[in-house]
Amino acid sequence: MDPMSAVAAIVQITDLLSKASNVLCYIVAVTNAPDDIRQANNEIASHITLLRSVQNIIQGDERNAIYFTSLAEPGGPLEEASKAINDLLDLVGGNLRSQASGDFIALISRLRGLKLENLAWPAKQERIRDVRRRLEVHKASINMALITALFEVCSEGGPMGTRVEELRELVGNINDSLTGMQKTTILDYCLPPNASIPEIHRDRKAQQEPETCKWVSREENFRNWLNPSGFPGIRPRFICIHGIPGAGKTVLASSIIEATASKCKSHGYAFYYCLYSRKQDETVPFLRWVLRQLCKQKRNMILQKFQEAYDTETALSVDDLLECLEQVSLMYDKGVYVIVDAVDESSPRENLLRVLVRIGTEERFRKVSLLITSREESEIMEPIYQLEGSCALISMSNKNVRDDLKRYVHEKLTKAPAFRRWEGDDAFLEEVETILTQKANGMFRWAVCQLDVLKRKRDRKDIRDTLDTLPRDIFETYERILVEIPSSMREFAKTALALICSDTAEIPTAEVLVMACLYGVPFGNIGQFTVDTLKESCGSLISLSGLIRAPITAFNRDHEEPQRFHRCSLAHYTVKEYLFSPAVSGGQAKFFALSDEIVGIIDLKVIFTGLSQSGLHQINQAGQHRRADIVHSQEVREMVLKSLNPNSPHFSSLDIRGTRNIVRAQFPTWLKLCCWELSPPANPSTGILINLALLNWRDLAGKYLESLAFQNLSRRDKTKVWTEEFKLRDRERETLLGYCLRECQLGFLRMFVHHGASFENEAEALYTAMSVLQGRNRAYETLEFLLRSGASPNPTPNASIGGVRLENRQGFAFTPLQMAVYMLEYEWVELLLEEGADVNLIGTPDGVIPSSFDDPDPHSEETKAMLETVQRTTLEICSRAQPTWIDQPGTNAESVKRSIRELLIRHGAEEPIRDEDMEEDSVHNDHGPDKMDLSIASDNDNIN
Repeated sequence: MDPMSAVAAIVQITDLLSKASNVLCYIVAVTNAPDDIRQANNEIASHITLLRSVQNIIQGDERNAIYFTSLAEPGGPLEEASKAINDLLDLVGGNLRSQASGDFIALISRLRGLKLENLAWPAKQERIRDVRRRLEVHKASINMALITALFEVCSEGGPMGTRVEELRELVGNINDSLTGMQKTTILDYCLPPNASIPEIHRDRKAQQEPETCKWVSREENFRNWLNPSGFPGIRPRFICIHGIPGAGKTVLASSIIEATASKCKSHGYAFYYCLYSRKQDETVPFLRWVLRQLCKQKRNMILQKFQEAYDTETALSVDDLLECLEQVSLMYDKGVYVIVDAVDESSPRENLLRVLVRIGTEERFRKVSLLITSREESEIMEPIYQLEGSCALISMSNKNVRDDLKRYVHEKLTKAPAFRRWEGDDAFLEEVETILTQKANGMFRWAVCQLDVLKRKRDRKDIRDTLDTLPRDIFETYERILVEIPSSMREFAKTALALICSDTAEIPTAEVLVMACLYGVPFGNIGQFTVDTLKESCGSLISLSGLIRAPITAFNRDHEEPQRFHRCSLAHYTVKEYLFSPAVSGGQAKFFALSDEIVGIIDLKVIFTGLSQSGLHQINQAGQHRRADIVHSQEVREMVLKSLNPNSPHFSSLDIRGTRNIVRAQFPTWLKLCCWELSPPANPSTGILINLALLNWRDLAGKYLESLAFQNLSRRDKTKVWTEEFKLRDRERETLLGYCLRECQLGFLRMFVHHGASFENEAEALYTAMSVLQGRNRAYETLEFLLRSGASPNPTPNASIGGVRLENRQGFAFTPLQMAVYMLEYEWVELLLEEGADVNLIGTPDGVIPSSFDDPDPHSEETKAMLETVQRTTLEICSRAQPTWIDQPGTNAESVKRSIRELLIRHGAEEPIRDEDMEEDSVHNDHGPDKMDLSIASDNDNIN
């Protein structure tokens, strides 16, 4: 609707309200009118006040009418309010629809004969109250439009507009003065990383059931929150989605996060998951993580308060963090979106809720769109209810949720293999569907569990008996599942649940989990326990998902048949909440009750049972039992460190050719240290740390780095420790950091970085990590660590590689992002893009091939095929990629390709120029398009 039509509609509804107010005022004055009529009159008076304020804004500047066009849309608040007013007047006998404009006096005369009993009270009482509720809803929409218009009018010019420009200039100057490494260091100090949040998001996203979470897109408030149409109007800025436990709030939150990321093109959104197991006040962690995401999306943007806190070595307070959030939101032209899941899981909750309400309602956060989810608990919901129109509420107990749930149950009953024996018996399946849908009360999780129980039943009687005694809630459901586990499987199932809940047991696959749970199973029954047994015993308490490729193993298994591997996790966070609940230990499922202590004991039993059976304990005793004594004694420690200096005289004696054979036979440990191709590093500290890395003796290395011998080194000498190159036998020239990275000694690397090392000069760090860590459990974590420690997502080669000086400004043949796409590593691609990798950057033709990907035979077909693929755009690479694991059984490469392609496009990847387009361009241009060369890329290109 055009602005002038909106103005006419506002004038028309104001006139109708005024006449209606006159009618109600007359009724109140001449009759003993009920309170509902008096309150309805007050409601209309509030509408008139609001609409006159709207008219005042438009009279001040007619262009402001554009902010109210959505109110006058067909079916909008003004039209609906008009209907409500006429309905109200119908009920009290003062219908204005049939009154001509000049007959209003006649209407008043007719009302003089109105008697209270003609109102048929209380028959019309509830209908009048319904009209009042409708008017109240429309008033909230008009009020929100008015507030939004005021904010926008103020921000277009005047003090607020000036402040934004000054802020942007200040932030720009600060960031121009800092290097990429300095910004990373400051950001990590003020807003520490939190690796658990992305992990939770990936896990929750994987738990989403098909055909669920779509209901929220049909909610008007959510649609307006996510996709405001044109100009500000009735769009809510603060939404609270509430529901009972098991209703699917967290999975819904993950779906909303993905929808928001797509809408924002991964720029200007942040999310946070509260978690009860952290047992902490989530206020500060929430603010830090949200700010970290938003600042990283602005190329590691540093605010003035960040730099001040870093310089003074102080922590930012809650008020400081809120001020920073306000400033960051102003740096985004379209504002920012923030999603917070499970507010109820913060312990305590009061501070977090208070901060969220401030963000959602205070004028200074007008560019922050906030959505939270929570259980329906009074101490959370009551403050939210008091906000009235300032916070839009969406209940998970609504018709859209029930429709989605009914659709999901119907889909499972008609298509799941376990229910095919009832195919054709539509009446029976419809009966089951109706009962489950009605008793689920909107809880998807409850319905999933009941379906899992029902599919194990063999006849109608068993199913009907189960339907007659359905559990009331999700905890009672879990209790029944555990109680029904056969006694022969109970120890196995409890061990599995404990290891899944453990924070220390790193179980890479469900197959390994099954083997770990066999310690309590009688030897003769071991063959009966498989992944299928695991799923059968634990049922809907756990979730199994196929891995796209087999995990890395230390053993050669080429002779074995191909095997599909699975990842196992808890199906829902409420499973762990139930198992760790004190009430379980006194209930029917008390055998399965868990606590941190019980989980730790089970974990140790599994570990030490495995060690004693394989003899690893004796190997460990023989090789390392004296190391603790050495580290503990400073005197002995200094002697050992001195002996490990490769420039000491005894090393040259041991490296004589004849002596070397004796060392190889009698002293294999020393043989490891006599492996220099050339002379050892000139810097003693470098040589000592290399030898400690060769021996994998990390605790002694830590003591050395803390000693005065290292601490008293100048900054320049410390830098040489990390950057000096050396050459071991049968290896390329490398630095200490490069060696530890190639050997996957990640503990050493973290320790070195803690003591001042940086990957800023390690141009090949990301390539090396991708090569040696592909398929390993901690690959993503390592890449994230390297990027935080100075590694550039758009690297250029050092002046020389392996001792060979490069041609002037020669670049790499491909970028880390191109290689991550070629390997089809979705999480790597996502991380690199978030850390600033240029999605459209292409490697230098005939450029440097990183040593970790440099094939001994550069003319081999495999090398040619790889280089031909990776020297293209990222979208082309994604389409052509054929990594080594793609032909393994159970892989799902096409699904990964689709996900990576969507991610690349979201971050601005450009479609490749087709040949016919190039030919057409050549007709109009004398010169072809400039090529982007990695050799001229630098950190400065990425600064806003």
